[in-house]
Amino acid sequence: MNEIVLYGEEMKENPHEYIKEKLDFPDYYGENLDALYDCLCELPDKIIIIKDSSILEEDLIATFKDASVENPDLKLILD
Repeated sequence: MNEIVLYGEEMKENPHEYIKEKLDFPDYYGENLDALYDCLCELPDKIIIIKDSSILEEDLIATFKDASVENPDLKLILD
């Protein structure tokens, strides 16, 4: 599995732009929570570690959690 570290502090201002770049989402990524969920559910073999996750909006973290339940190839670690 490919491990990707996301930093909460870097996600605070514009989380979708940061996530799109770090996870190499396609150009059509809609930069909203529904689009995030859809793209996360399609990711193959990823471990996503979110550092300083406690400073992020709850709905953003919930989207990552929900996608990790739906996608068996996605493992989420909150730090």
